[in-house]
Amino acid sequence: MVAHSAAPLRTPGLREYQLRVAGALLFGIVERRAPSFTVMFPRQAGKNEVSAVVVAALLRIYSQLGGSIIVCAPTLTPQAAISLDRTWRAAATLARLFAPGARITTEGNRLLAGRASATFLSASPEAHVAGHTASIALIADEAQDIDAAWFDRQFRPMAASTAAPTVMFGTPWDGHTMLEAAVAANREADAARPGKPYDDFVPRHHQVSWEDVAESLPVYGDYVRSERSRLGPRHPLFLTQYELRATDAAGRLLRDELLTAIEGSHSRLAAPAEGERYVAGLDFAGEGATADATVLTIARTAGDRCEVVHHLAWQSQSFARLIDELRSVLARWRPVRVVADATGMGGPLCAQLAPVLGDSLEPFTFTAASKSELGYALVAAAGTGRLALYAHDGSSEAAACRHELRSCRAHHAAGGQIRWEAPGGAHDDYVASLALCLRAASNAPPERVARGRR
Repeated sequence: MVAHSAAPLRTPGLREYQLRVAGALLFGIVERRAPSFTVMFPRQAGKNEVSAVVVAALLRIYSQLGGSIIVCAPTLTPQAAISLDRTWRAAATLARLFAPGARITTEGNRLLAGRASATFLSASPEAHVAGHTASIALIADEAQDIDAAWFDRQFRPMAASTAAPTVMFGTPWDGHTMLEAAVAANREADAARPGKPYDDFVPRHHQVSWEDVAESLPVYGDYVRSERSRLGPRHPLFLTQYELRATDAAGRLLRDELLTAIEGSHSRLAAPAEGERYVAGLDFAGEGATADATVLTIARTAGDRCEVVHHLAWQSQSFARLIDELRSVLARWRPVRVVADATGMGGPLCAQLAPVLGDSLEPFTFTAASKSELGYALVAAAGTGRLALYAHDGSSEAAACRHELRSCRAHHAAGGQIRWEAPGGAHDDYVASLALCLRAASNAPPERVARGRR
């Protein structure tokens, strides 16, 4: 069987599914069985360990013959540096298991074994990588985050004169990454071959499901199922990192079924009700802005559920008057947590609210990473039934909130981030305020339990 002839190592710590893939890759690379191979494992299932073992074994195999391996990752630090360290440790393990071979040493961003070397590079467009050659293999870790045009221009030529196979490791994302294009081509090639993968031929694409991992490691299955409950089965992160399916968001932050799921049956409140706990999210507009609105979203917390009960919006308002009105409103509702936009002019405005709100105020600065985090949390809350809007009462606020949620677009960017915004000059003030309100709910202090005298 191919898998048996390819089985390279019984490396301690590697599970059967990792050994099967590592063995097939080694055999395929050494025997030049295909121009490219692709590998998809769910998150934390050990694909990086497979990559490290493959590179370490290739260094041993080619230590006398000589040759070069190029390993690239989206960044030099920390990703490529971590890959180098992991490979070094894998090489040390192999040295203990087998007859002595060439001693593996480090030299900057290279591992050396006799006449063979592995060089670890950044695949960032800002990196200078020209001049390297890959005669044994060209390996791309986290290939879904590498720009395809840059890789084609800077890295593929490294194997042009040697016919060294390219190996890409990673997870799917939006269906259009370099990795996913290579996976599609390799799956098509595998489907056209007779026989059974691993038994009759070395497949070009190697994929392990989270259920496969769970068979070897039951606690992993428990964790994935808990993530499915926490995020929802169609959350972009769950789909891509565990189900190994491209996100199906289709360019929208919230799909139709999620918009339906967050429609609550409770009524909007005009004032706080006795015995309820409230949180709030506050998104500031620019002073005197005629289009943007400052939006305050107020919700009650019930267990892990966040139920929006009130909206307030201000347009074309001076900051002085806005702060006065906000102080009055927040003093009346007395939210236990307020997350307020502190980006730009939001910082000084938050400072003016601090004397009223005290420790309940959390200033929040929007960055690409922090906004992505808010977007993911919003999708997760909608998909797991933890978010509900008050029933549409015909008000302009209710209509504006639903319109913005329906219109808000999402772009799935490299690095696992989502960039969400309103399309074509429209506004996402209600969406931002709602996302901040959800953060307030998740960061609210625990409810104090009254204790009577004994």
